[in-house]
Amino acid sequence: MLTCNYRVFQEANGDYIIREVFYAENGAIIGCTENAVEPWGRSPEELAKDIESFQEALMLPVLTLADIPTDRSYQKHEGKNNISHEQLMAELGLSHLSLTS
Repeated sequence: MLTCNYRVFQEANGDYIIREVFYAENGAIIGCTENAVEPWGRSPEELAKDIESFQEALMLPVLTLADIPTDRSYQKHEGKNNISHEQLMAELGLSHLSLTS
């Protein structure tokens, strides 16, 4: 099962942002959102929980885009158990987000 969390990234210009990072079942990073993400929630409680997740990101090592693999061969599984992007986003509870600009 794929998992995700927030991680701090240092950009090429030296700025720091938070992106959502996606992990394979073995814990290896397989990708991240193209743009920075921001906290959100459907209630003040959900927003507070998301902000806590952002704070947790500050405790993890800082990443750069160089840390994100560009090889997409992990997506090829001989046609077995492949799902669409929309299905993946729904499975991760991210169907409300857009990963494109």
